[in-house]
Amino acid sequence: MKVIIAEKPSLGRTIASALGVNEKYDGYLSNGVIVVTYAFGHLLELKDMDQYFGHKVPWGENLPFYPNPFEFNLKSDVKKQFDIICRLINDSDTDEIICAGDADREGEVIIRLILNAGLNSEKKISRLWLPDQTPQTIVKQMDERKLDSEYDNLFYEGLARTYIDWVLGINLTRSISSIANQMMSIGRVICPIVIAIYERDKSIEDFVPQKYYSLISNVDGIELVSKMKFEVTDRANALSICNDYNVTGGTVVDASSKDTVKTSPRLFSLSKLQGYCGKKFKLKPAETLSIVQTLYEMGLVTYPRTNTEFLSENEKDRVKNLILIHDKNGELIFKDTKRVFDDSKIESHSALSPTENVADITSLSEKEANVYKTIYNRFFSVFTKDECVVTESVIAIQVGRFNPETIQLKGKMFKSFGWMKYEMDDAKDISLPNLKIGDRITVDFNPVEKKTSPPSHYTVETLGNYLTHPFKKDNESVEDEYKLLLSGCEIGTEATRAGIIEKAINVGYISLKRNVYRIEPKGKYMVESLQKVHCDMSPARTVEMQKTLKSVYKGDLSIDDALIETKSFLNEYFNNLSNYSLNKYDKSSEWTEYGSCPWCGKPIYKLKGKYGDFYSHKKDDRTQCSFALQKQVNVFGNEIELSEKDIKSLLNGKCPKFTLYSKGKDKNYEAGIKIKDTPKSFNNKDYIDWELVFSKKKK
Repeated sequence: MKVIIAEKPSLGRTIASALGVNEKYDGYLSNGVIVVTYAFGHLLELKDMDQYFGHKVPWGENLPFYPNPFEFNLKSDVKKQFDIICRLINDSDTDEIICAGDADREGEVIIRLILNAGLNSEKKISRLWLPDQTPQTIVKQMDERKLDSEYDNLFYEGLARTYIDWVLGINLTRSISSIANQMMSIGRVICPIVIAIYERDKSIEDFVPQKYYSLISNVDGIELVSKMKFEVTDRANALSICNDYNVTGGTVVDASSKDTVKTSPRLFSLSKLQGYCGKKFKLKPAETLSIVQTLYEMGLVTYPRTNTEFLSENEKDRVKNLILIHDKNGELIFKDTKRVFDDSKIESHSALSPTENVADITSLSEKEANVYKTIYNRFFSVFTKDECVVTESVIAIQVGRFNPETIQLKGKMFKSFGWMKYEMDDAKDISLPNLKIGDRITVDFNPVEKKTSPPSHYTVETLGNYLTHPFKKDNESVEDEYKLLLSGCEIGTEATRAGIIEKAINVGYISLKRNVYRIEPKGKYMVESLQKVHCDMSPARTVEMQKTLKSVYKGDLSIDDALIETKSFLNEYFNNLSNYSLNKYDKSSEWTEYGSCPWCGKPIYKLKGKYGDFYSHKKDDRTQCSFALQKQVNVFGNEIELSEKDIKSLLNGKCPKFTLYSKGKDKNYEAGIKIKDTPKSFNNKDYIDWELVFSKKKK
């Protein structure tokens, strides 16, 4: 009997269906020859520090702490399923165990830990590695499964990552939190992410714009911008140059055009997909990952947590088959090129692509459909027959007699859209005026005051690019880029980054609004605290840790070797800790004042509560005045969701307008709402009392 252990029930059901294993039992399916059981993700977890000591340990004490050995606990709510798995794998009829965790480090660790804890005797152990979850792939990979020992290094890297993250997280979180008197989550990946956003926002905050003059002419719709720039103290010279240009006018010295073939973008890695969906659909990285994981489990796309934009060379037949299945209108052609197929740029998984299953778009949610069509259209872009041909035009206009300058106008016209018909965002013509060599034009240059611009805030796309290639240089080749990536030169991994960014948002270190990241007061405190105690959790340091883990994967380092480096880093931190002092975290720095209390006149702040944000006094003032405003309010039987703008208006004496419904008159009406300056009381509690404000009718 063969026992397959899937990482979760949904994957178990998919595998069972593909293999014809249909008889359902408690915690598994069977056909008498193959049994498919499943975990619920991680069934075992590393013990907490308190469990090693057998009692609660104050957070600032007994640090640094290094378990020897590391010990795992069975999660409290999974014992029944764990026992079922143990009974099946230890059955005397079971001659082979097949690990079917997700095809990544974590999936390998999840199943291996179950076997380490529950398998009583030596048995053949194989690995079912699924690049996608279509029935065809499951059957094929089942026939071609390898011994699980061939994935030992993947397991060792995953286990080393688990141990190192626990040691760093437990020691630094407990230490910094005890000093701050506030829970401060410190970790190998969360810190450099927050530090990157902190440093970018600080550079924006510290930026001092410099004024300068740019020379600009705009006559008859022809805008010319000189390359020359002048300091604001040099206006006289700028005017002199403008006068020279205006007197001589402009002469067309070149008017040329050429056809250029634009290559398509590459297939998506996960981070590139997250950046694209963040920009186009305003999805958080965690949202995109969750959606594409769902599409993967539906069997519609390949494995999502991939860090490459290339396909494996052994996938050429699969791609030819995909083209046959999806190309209903003869638009695609197979392209056997290194720009698509390149094993040297793949670690474990190929780029995202659709599978043999044809999606019913109508059965998907709007977000699922958007993400699926993005992956699908990119596949079509890469393999489309038609070339994207652009006619690029340049008109060169010479101005000036004493200081002649040639200014170029550039235009483009799409001769053939090619791949851009699947991704029309950038397919815009830029037309030029009808000019030929020798034509004279009138110009009217003037010095226009401009300001230098600060750096831009990180977006989902630009932060993702930075974390994937933190030390990327200008004009770096694709070869060099992937060489660095595959050596571990990245912050986090495709599998973990989205969840850690989401955690940084949830704990209040950063915020993400309208696709833009910003540092929050708690994140600023965390970064500056690490700086003060000389605890280097910078992007550079994290990349070095990542490279160490990659060395474990390559077999160059053992798990113990990797841990020695981490312990040395922590010992240095704790040895120097007594030399530094930190101010306790002031939680009020997170508060934003929104206006004045209608009841007592004291400031009202936006606060975080158990059930979401609310608007009230600081804790000390709440003993004197119990005013509290929620976003959801009921005004004369009307349920209203207040926006931030509405709340600021109400707390500054204004009356935001709403369309309300009168039950008695059975009709809608327009009215402003206002908070009365005295509360209404019920059962010895004070509540907001509302009044309506109607616009005066004009006579």
